[in-house]
Amino acid sequence: MTEEEKKKLMGSEEDPNSEKAEENDDVSDVLKESEFLKKLPPEAKKVVEIGMSMQRFGPMSNPLADKLTEGHIDKILDISSKDDERAFEDAKESRKYVLIYVVIFVALFIFLTIFLVNADKELYKEALKLFAVFLGGFGGGYGVKSYIDRDK
Repeated sequence: MTEEEKKKLMGSEEDPNSEKAEENDDVSDVLKESEFLKKLPPEAKKVVEIGMSMQRFGPMSNPLADKLTEGHIDKILDISSKDDERAFEDAKESRKYVLIYVVIFVALFIFLTIFLVNADKELYKEALKLFAVFLGGFGGGYGVKSYIDRDK
């Protein structure tokens, strides 16, 4: 192909911002590829052509990724920060309830100690056994829960 034919195919390059300039780049790329392919042996030419066709039909990008804007990213970050705040508030409330349970248990233990030690020592021993079993079950359940949560 002569220089004049290449220029005719590529058109004039006076305005680089025009659509013709973009088409010219595509045409020049095709010309370079075709000259490269002509020099290759037939077996290699087939392999290269298959590779080039695979490139054209390569993995498609996610259509949502193309539509994602800064506003969407800001919303995602806002939602994420609200989720973190809610998780923190949930943990804080959970600590409050644990504290309330401990205070109730200690108050009940003190009440039983004060009133049952002098009245009936056998009943007090049975109450202590029940509290120990309750604490063991509570501690075991808490341990199992923490073990399960650790795997997450």
